[in-house]
Amino acid sequence: MLKRLPVYILSGFLVVYFFNLSDQYTESGYWMSVLYSSLFTLVLWEGNEFVVRLLRRKYPQYSQTSQRITTEIGFCAVYTVVAVFGLSALIILLNYGNCTMDNLLRDFSIALKPSLIGTLIVVSIQEAIYFFGEWRKTILEAEQLKKENIASQFETLKNQVNPHFLFNSLNTLISIIPEDTRLAIDFVQKLSNVYRYILQNNDKEVVTLAEEMKIAQAYLFLLKTRFGENLQVQINIPPVHLQKFVAPLTLQMLLENAIKHNVVSSEKPLRIDLYVEKDEVLVVKNNLQRKSGVSDSTQTGLANISQRYKLLCQRTVEVIVTASNFMVVLPLLSVQHPER
Repeated sequence: MLKRLPVYILSGFLVVYFFNLSDQYTESGYWMSVLYSSLFTLVLWEGNEFVVRLLRRKYPQYSQTSQRITTEIGFCAVYTVVAVFGLSALIILLNYGNCTMDNLLRDFSIALKPSLIGTLIVVSIQEAIYFFGEWRKTILEAEQLKKENIASQFETLKNQVNPHFLFNSLNTLISIIPEDTRLAIDFVQKLSNVYRYILQNNDKEVVTLAEEMKIAQAYLFLLKTRFGENLQVQINIPPVHLQKFVAPLTLQMLLENAIKHNVVSSEKPLRIDLYVEKDEVLVVKNNLQRKSGVSDSTQTGLANISQRYKLLCQRTVEVIVTASNFMVVLPLLSVQHPER
């Protein structure tokens, strides 16, 4: 408030000049008029700014701009009328010792017009600054989300086309061709589906859980063909949740991390559970049996997923590690284009 004191004083001079409030005053009366105008500016500015801050917290989203502006105009107008009425009564009491209704209505009508105009100007300037700031923030977040999605695609493709992945997939395919031609054909088709999904969803911010689960099932088919009963997967997702949305390729990345960092053997089967909890989050859980000599590099993929969800819906991705389990909790989004 003290930093804006020169602005309030300057405003007092301008109000007296532009609204011809100095004509009825002597020199001493002129300075009192400036003082009162500055007091009006201070009370109205600080009070309306408080109202604006409250409404910004209630309607913070860029998409809520119209609702926020309409509410601001209404509340600021009411506050201005009440404040002007109160200040007019106070000034009359200070000058005359008592306040009659005629004097109050006269001074109130004189002060109301410049006060409402000043309020409209100040609130408009503040809202314009806030609007363009939020608009710029939205543009930057959209660009950042694109970068995060590109990084995710790159991370996924890098994991899948690395020599180990291809070597393991081809070895599995070679081993099943002589034994089960039908299974070999299914294996190649599922592998093709995984790559096609990655390419088709390269530019999407979100996909339905049904789409994500379809490709996760294809990916799990590849893994189950390779590991057999050493990999146990339990899926419990009610159909009602399949039309909700998730960031694309998150399940594939989490499944890849589980296989990469844990022992999968007949002595130590790896169990992966996918289920919906509290109707609003998707949990990906595996028993923890870390491979020796494998660096803990899951943080890059998890950080990528967390950042994408933060940009999409400002909700966090939880990572819970216990002595026996590793869990990632993903928010389920209810709209295709979540509000930021």
